[in-house]
Amino acid sequence: HRLQECRWPCLDPDRKPLGGFPGYLLLRSRRRKRKSCLAGRSSLQQRQYRSLIRPIHLLSVMILASCGEQEKKQEDGASSKEEVSRSHRPAAREDSSERDVKFALRQSFENALAEPDAVARERALEQIAWDGIDVDMEIARKAFEALEPGGAASRKLIAHFAGRLADTDPGQAIEWARGLEDAQERAEAFGRIAVVVSARDPEQAAVLAMAEVPEGIVRDRAVVQIVQRWSQGEPGSAAAWIATLPSGASRTAGVQAVVIAWGQSDPAGLATWIEGRAGKMEQMEYVLSFASAIKGESEEARAQKLAAFHDAEIRRQVENLLAQMPP
Repeated sequence: HRLQECRWPCLDPDRKPLGGFPGYLLLRSRRRKRKSCLAGRSSLQQRQYRSLIRPIHLLSVMILASCGEQEKKQEDGASSKEEVSRSHRPAAREDSSERDVKFALRQSFENALAEPDAVARERALEQIAWDGIDVDMEIARKAFEALEPGGAASRKLIAHFAGRLADTDPGQAIEWARGLEDAQERAEAFGRIAVVVSARDPEQAAVLAMAEVPEGIVRDRAVVQIVQRWSQGEPGSAAAWIATLPSGASRTAGVQAVVIAWGQSDPAGLATWIEGRAGKMEQMEYVLSFASAIKGESEEARAQKLAAFHDAEIRRQVENLLAQMPP
């Protein structure tokens, strides 16, 4: 019973343990008993007695050592439990911080609604809507609905959400955009959807932009971005599609975009395509865009790109345009 209560092993019978039950006293008492028992016995009997006592002494030491190992395992188990419990604390803190952020957003939303100044209220609601998109979609939706319909902040948010939706499901994004009541918001949504779709199918994106986005800066911006992506892989197809567009800002912006992209990747191919235009007006349109594109380049770079034209008349036209352009 006393050995079971021991907390520290004592492998050396003459050395006192650091604490707990004094196991060395038990071993010393056994030594004294052993000496008294050996008194008056023959050497053979003493050797037999020692051979009997030695296993008992070894057993005592082993029991004392096992007490220490068991105590160490208990302490290690307790420390590991403490580490496990500590490892869960950051998650709790993260949950708490997320709740704090949501609470702060909702409080900011209430304060924004109570703001008497219209400009400051619009700015605050816009910021809350942007911050809440990835944290609290409900409060982001409420902040968006409180914005002025058709305003700049509302259009930017509409375009952002349309782009994210089109990246995962273009069909659903198109259906959602068609349900928007405000014409300006609907144009922003379709413009962004067309640009996202152009990464997979530029021809479909171009058709979508011309069909759903009304004339104006939103369509021009979408056409330029679509043609830029299209020209990276199939510049000839992009140029052929631009040729089908009616005269206007979208066609001019598209021609400029394809000339810049194609001229950087394959100047000889662009020169051959321009020389092959049957209509003089269409050819002159590309010549003018080509001259505008190379105007800011070095003399050496311009000479190399001009040398790609086999038609001397086209080279002369480009040189005349460059001379007339302001520095």
